Amino acid sequence: MPSFGRTLSEIPPSPLVAVDQLLRSGAHTEPVPLQQGKTVFEPCARPGTWDRAEFGIAAHEHAPPAGVPALRSAFADAASRRRGVPVDPAQVLVTSGATHAIAVTLHAILSPGDEVLILSPQWLFATGLVWAAGGTPREVPVFLELSEDPGFDFIAAIERAVGPRTRAIYFNNPNNPTGFRLDERALGALADLAARHDLWLIADNAYENYDYGDSGFIDMATVPGAAERTFSVHSCSKTYAMPGARVGHLISPPGAEETLTKWSLHTLYSVSTAAQYTAFRALATPADELARRREAAARAWRLADAALEIPHTRVAGGLYTFLDLGRHGDGAEFVRRCAEAGVGLAPGRVFGAHCDNWARLCFTAAPEAVVADAIGRINKIYWEGGLDR
Repeated sequence: MPSFGRTLSEIPPSPLVAVDQLLRSGAHTEPVPLQQGKTVFEPCARPGTWDRAEFGIAAHEHAPPAGVPALRSAFADAASRRRGVPVDPAQVLVTSGATHAIAVTLHAILSPGDEVLILSPQWLFATGLVWAAGGTPREVPVFLELSEDPGFDFIAAIERAVGPRTRAIYFNNPNNPTGFRLDERALGALADLAARHDLWLIADNAYENYDYGDSGFIDMATVPGAAERTFSVHSCSKTYAMPGARVGHLISPPGAEETLTKWSLHTLYSVSTAAQYTAFRALATPADELARRREAAARAWRLADAALEIPHTRVAGGLYTFLDLGRHGDGAEFVRRCAEAGVGLAPGRVFGAHCDNWARLCFTAAPEAVVADAIGRINKIYWEGGLDR
């Protein structure tokens, strides 16, 4: 048969699928899937019908490649309020989730062999997206170091990784999987570094509604000097509990709109019109309802933190904590044993090459009582690993 081209052989299949298969193969009638970034919240909007005048397009019509104008304007208005400066709807590209937004960005800015520095641990598909775009990912461990020592010089670590082919820095904030939050000072230092080396910044803001810091979420594009080089990635999956809609959006620096739209056009054409309308309705969710969800997630973290007997990262945002299994000795084996006990965890290796003996736990993926019971099971497995209390 003919040969394949680039096969992404560097990237293993999704580990979450493997964990799900382990859970399904067990004897548990109701396994607890804490390996995925889900919440118990109801979606802020569900698919429905509408009059053409309400949305400017009928459900059976395909949307423009950049997105339905009414939705782009709504996303731009939300960004303008968040940033405190006007955002032109022309800068907004409606995407099929944050994954598509990142992919479009990488295809637009990379030439074959260009490097992207990925602040690590990172969202598990970030490295694969760089490979798929013809680039070379280079992980720069910073988040575990910062979690242990807030004074860690993460800028020096990034600077040492910059090379002649470096084109961009990718990071998500608050961080998945550690829950660490880069504050305004750290983001300012990152912007300065990007300016010194003339690099793009790809800011993954999927967890913007779940920033537990006193000052709230800080959009990288609001940091002085960063707007002209920042691609801001946003998702409806977490903020509005709508992962199945597969709607996100990308806010680009001025002047990048045409290139990004071309890449989106030639990979997707346009996001489902019905999904875009659902996102349009979700954007009308009252601010106090989003705040209620943020507080519920923060409470879930506090309960998980109190219940866990395993060393883990302190959480300042997001939906996860990262479990330190170094003393247990084998992170992958721990994940397997937890799955056999009916509890899903995500293996640490997929979040960074240096994270073999870690595992990610999502503390919002089930009701609080269910999570507490699941944590009790994984605590027991941890101590059965031969450790003394």
